[in-house]
Amino acid sequence: MIFTPTQKELFNKNIESLSNILLKESLKEIKSSKFELILGKDNLDINLKDTSDNTFLYENVIDELNTMLNTYNDKYLLYPVLYFYGFGNGILFKALLQNKNHQHIVVFEKDIEIIWIMFHILDFSSELQSARLMVLNTNKPEI
Repeated sequence: MIFTPTQKELFNKNIESLSNILLKESLKEIKSSKFELILGKDNLDINLKDTSDNTFLYENVIDELNTMLNTYNDKYLLYPVLYFYGFGNGILFKALLQNKNHQHIVVFEKDIEIIWIMFHILDFSSELQSARLMVLNTNKPEI
């Protein structure tokens, strides 16, 4: 996967905002990915295709995002901390962090190639710097 200079700058901005040193170093070591980035017409339509088995991260990106947002806004509106297993395209976390009640979102991810790609596409730097978004690599947990 080839990224533009602007996307590389965005990746570096996100990386510099990470407080998790082990994850930061692991992300810097990645040079390529088994995932193919699929961008739809809508800015929120960001999907990944696993080229090893031709599966997609999402069947319908927008519908799944709306379903998750509705669920979390209905059931967990006032929760100060939310935990997730899987980073996905990250848009859900950007949206949920618009709610000031959510002080922290902790995401556990086993396939950091997903984070590597999304850090080239979306700006998470302010959420990472403020520790409102915390990302942990389940393969190398930092304790």
